[in-house]
Amino acid sequence: MLVPYAEYRPDIANLNAGFSGDVSNVLCSATSYIPFPDFAVFSAALAAQPLGYFTARSLSGQVTIFAGTATKLWKLDNTTLVWEDVSRAAPAYAANADAKWCFEQFGEYVVAVNINDDPQVFQLGVSTDFAALAGSPPRASFVKAWGDFLCLQQLATNANRVHWSALNDITGWTPGTNNSDYQDFPEGGVVQGSSRATNPLIILERAIYLGTFVPGSSIIFSFVKIHDKRGAKSPYSIASRGENTFFADEGSFFQITSDGAIADIGFEKVSRTIFGQLAASDIAEMVGAIDPFFSRVYWTMDLNGTGSFNTILVYDWLLQKWTKASQVNYGILPAATAGYTLEGLDAVSTNLDTLPYSLDSKVWQGGAPVLAAFDSLFRLGFFNGASKEATITTQEMGDTSGMVTRITQMLPVIDTGAAMVSIGARFRMGDSVTWSTEAAQSSNTGIVRKNSRSRYHRFKTRIPAATVWSHAQGIDVKPKQAGMR
Repeated sequence: MLVPYAEYRPDIANLNAGFSGDVSNVLCSATSYIPFPDFAVFSAALAAQPLGYFTARSLSGQVTIFAGTATKLWKLDNTTLVWEDVSRAAPAYAANADAKWCFEQFGEYVVAVNINDDPQVFQLGVSTDFAALAGSPPRASFVKAWGDFLCLQQLATNANRVHWSALNDITGWTPGTNNSDYQDFPEGGVVQGSSRATNPLIILERAIYLGTFVPGSSIIFSFVKIHDKRGAKSPYSIASRGENTFFADEGSFFQITSDGAIADIGFEKVSRTIFGQLAASDIAEMVGAIDPFFSRVYWTMDLNGTGSFNTILVYDWLLQKWTKASQVNYGILPAATAGYTLEGLDAVSTNLDTLPYSLDSKVWQGGAPVLAAFDSLFRLGFFNGASKEATITTQEMGDTSGMVTRITQMLPVIDTGAAMVSIGARFRMGDSVTWSTEAAQSSNTGIVRKNSRSRYHRFKTRIPAATVWSHAQGIDVKPKQAGMR
């Protein structure tokens, strides 16, 4: 009897339910789980904890990665992979954990803001350092491109205000001049961010507005509240790509499309479990990022109050399924590299065998998008390594009439022979699950032989790190009736 590795829905009671309550370090496909690639270090370490990060791409295709720390702004050297200080001459910046950096690209310009400093700008291919953005723009927590406008959000002088630049001119900030203006939102709390679109969604703490660009009109943008009592608990959880925007509120995760249609994507799937383990302060700090290549959105969070991000929750919006992974990090981001020739790689490593990626990896393909993160040592890396150690637990199976079942052998339906299997058993629903020791697959048949006699069983499969495998579909067991109890 094949027991499938079922959809991860820890909010659902999993006795004979067809859902799994525990998976780790896997991604989902339509009919199986697939490996979650491990983190592999790419750059040298930043001098201090990153408080913001961004990947820019010039019109010529050149990729540049920026990061901000408490007192400096940095650019990754694409040859040496060392962080170059590109801060203004003086004074030092005043970012901190409550005033983080936010970046946005507008044409060939990258703008960096935090609420304690004047907005900074860097022209790709021209600038050597950031400098104050001209036009006396207000200080702000967030910045986003709205088509032909650059918009500053959650201003230091008014947290309920957005202020956009002149049309196609990020140095024009005088309201009423060349379409520059601002909008205050009297209810809904503080502005938390927006989508990146000509007609943006503006997400507050407790309301969502739809902005519509009105060419030729004196109002420039019209704003209509489309959702009340719903917003983003964490401004950093907001992530957009195309028509989809995702965010985390106090009790769940949400997806909203460009026309304002909203869906609670965590309801009766992961929200009760995940938010039940998060403190309010940890909810407010979680960071969201959309996979630059696949239909996945990631949220990294401090799930158990350890003081650092340790868990990455993954949602595939086409499959409408969740998974999670364990990874200590200081934030995730969609990133890319400049690409290298074999000659250029000599500047990175004198021994190609020490490189963390094979040379056909997407990391070495110029501009190829890859999900990235900063590790606990503040080094940038990509999730493009060998497979992480994966754990998949099946639903619990049992006969509620009291029938006892004996299990003697199992066959993991995985394209590897390296899987390890343990059995979780209990006689009563009120009992804790007792797990057996792991048993390896037979080198001849792939069968795992292990004895268990109980009313309720579940099966945990562990695939060791760096194992080469493609799909995990389920585990074939041969239960036998062993009387009543």
